[in-house]
Amino acid sequence: MGDVKKAIQYQREAERKRALAPTNDPFRRSFDLQWADGLEEDAKALLKPDTEIEIGSGGEIIPPPPVDASGLEVVLRKPDLLNLGASTQRTDLIEKAGVLDLAIETSHESNAKGPIQKMITHQLASAHKRALELMAEASSIKDPDLSSKKDRAAARMMEAFSRGALTLQRLQTGASQVVTVQHLQVNGPAVIGNVTTRGG
Repeated sequence: MGDVKKAIQYQREAERKRALAPTNDPFRRSFDLQWADGLEEDAKALLKPDTEIEIGSGGEIIPPPPVDASGLEVVLRKPDLLNLGASTQRTDLIEKAGVLDLAIETSHESNAKGPIQKMITHQLASAHKRALELMAEASSIKDPDLSSKKDRAAARMMEAFSRGALTLQRLQTGASQVVTVQHLQVNGPAVIGNVTTRGG
């Protein structure tokens, strides 16, 4: 991933050149801006993959032969080498959690878009697996106290799953809370609350 680090350095240097380009010296400003453009082109060249990256199921990239990775996730419309590190990390994590197939299916079937939604689907898969494991463990334990603790832990995991699913739904639908404030005009004194009158 040395090319990625070098590309990021080039991009930062290009930003610095543009920010510091003098406004009172047109020749020097033009030179610095052209230099910045050149640095950005070099960065793009370093980030461009040598071979075309194919997209597989669940939004995963099929890694090219030279890349040592079990799965690569789509982050940009045109995947480049910046995707390789992040995708490899995500894939390794779900594989270590024992939910590689489940996480990819969850991501695919829920039509997750972008890294945040896909990471949520991976967490959902992991939470689902752990909740069911805890329930299975609880049913096989003879100690009622320990069994009850396992059941409570499973319930908390399922609650976390439900919250994650709702978060994913909100991200996908763009749902938001809307508070409506109504102004009420009253002729005469207005009373808010319970009113008790005596003697009619």
